[in-house]
Amino acid sequence: MALLPPPPPKFKALLGACVLLLVLFVIAAIWGDHGLIHVLGLQAQQREQEQTAFVLGQQNERLRQRIQRLQSDDRYIEQLAREHLGLVKKGEVIYRVKPAPAADKR
Repeated sequence: MALLPPPPPKFKALLGACVLLLVLFVIAAIWGDHGLIHVLGLQAQQREQEQTAFVLGQQNERLRQRIQRLQSDDRYIEQLAREHLGLVKKGEVIYRVKPAPAADKR
């Protein structure tokens, strides 16, 4: 036994059109140009870009600190000159150790 009487025939078409419209709206809301799937993709892209920005910010801070040291710390400049350019102070003696020649095994 139905609680409501069946709708008149003229409203069946209207009801069918409304249901079809609702289905189309749901499809557009999920897969449309600005739908749920697109929004989820944008959120993932935003998280990646925020992570990249964070890493670049840290890298920039390290470079700023290095620039500050290069501008103000003479010991740091000397250390870099010794390590990268092989420079020595006047009066220092350099010892170079040559590796032993490989023995010929036959």
